[in-house]
Amino acid sequence: MKHNFQDKSLLQEFRRGNTHAFKAVYNMFFPSLCFFAKRLVDNDGEGEDIAADSFVKLLNRYDSFDSIPNIKAFLYITTRNACLNYLRYTQRQHSSKRELNRIQDKIDEHALSHIVHAEVLREVEFEIEQLPNRCKEIFKLIYYERRSADDIAGMLGISINTVWVQRAKAIQLIRTNLLKKGMLSALLCFLTINSES
Repeated sequence: MKHNFQDKSLLQEFRRGNTHAFKAVYNMFFPSLCFFAKRLVDNDGEGEDIAADSFVKLLNRYDSFDSIPNIKAFLYITTRNACLNYLRYTQRQHSSKRELNRIQDKIDEHALSHIVHAEVLREVEFEIEQLPNRCKEIFKLIYYERRSADDIAGMLGISINTVWVQRAKAIQLIRTNLLKKGMLSALLCFLTINSES
């Protein structure tokens, strides 16, 4: 994936406390971390707050890391622990110790799959952002805003056939790029999630 920094120079600048480097790390990991936290706590607002707080903790230890994967691991571990603490807090009044253990086991069991899922969606969303402007616009209107082909055609002043052609072109471009990365199943995952939710 392309970033403004190469990983090595990004790490060096991050360890120096460079705000642009911190922003690059934030942009790289926040969307998938946020998705991960929201899934674990089943609360969008709380999940976003927990993910953001993990970056505050990261900022306080900016000079402690020797690789970008270590930064990523720190963020996921910190977020996982904060999610568990949040669930313990919210369940304390209503759950027995056995229930808390069950919750922890459930998090441990599903945390890895949520991480993988978040990373897969990040790859798909990266590919969506690389699409030509009209393709990207139509793809987002269909899959993010749930607009019908008729609505989109009217909004953009184009034919319904053009909407379907641009949608097919977008899927083909994403499919080709993910196939090169060995991640074609990511597209199916994305399309399934966005047709159900």
